Amino acid sequence: MKFAICSLAAVLAGTTEAIFTPLERVQTLLQDHKHHDKFTNTYQAFKALKCHGIKEYYQGLVPILLRNGSSNALFFGLRGPLKESLPAAKSHSAHLVNDFFCGGLLGAMLGFLFFPINVVKTRMQSQTGGEFQSFPRVFKKIWLERDRKLANLFRGAHLNYHWSLISWGIINATYEFLLKVI
Repeated sequence: MKFAICSLAAVLAGTTEAIFTPLERVQTLLQDHKHHDKFTNTYQAFKALKCHGIKEYYQGLVPILLRNGSSNALFFGLRGPLKESLPAAKSHSAHLVNDFFCGGLLGAMLGFLFFPINVVKTRMQSQTGGEFQSFPRVFKKIWLERDRKLANLFRGAHLNYHWSLISWGIINATYEFLLKVI
């Protein structure tokens, strides 16, 4: 029962985080080289999306929901068992190292596992206006463009893996440290 409650809470947290999809959407536009001549700042990007309606702000919502809910449930469901499998920490610094390792490893594995979803999300969010593109339709297009090879869906995943290892390690170690201090 506890596992089900924690999983549901993690999925709901990931779903709640999806409220901020417009911010992720604008970030994607600002990072895409095709839009460098159109948008020089966040305000311009938000303003450009406004003329297409509210739906345009939430382009890419489905992959964000899939990624956030699933990865949160797995992260919080596996974090405890993974930490218990590590050698027992006998000092504060050893706890910090275990928490960094646990969070970093899980974050990196989940970032890698869900990388193709991020590829689809980025493609969906990098266009403005036009016909609404569904998740399955964009996935199929990318799948065909990448020669129907699973390995090609993971191009660039090694960079995401290393970034996730470091950032999630820091986030998890900081979270656990603050729990003990507060």
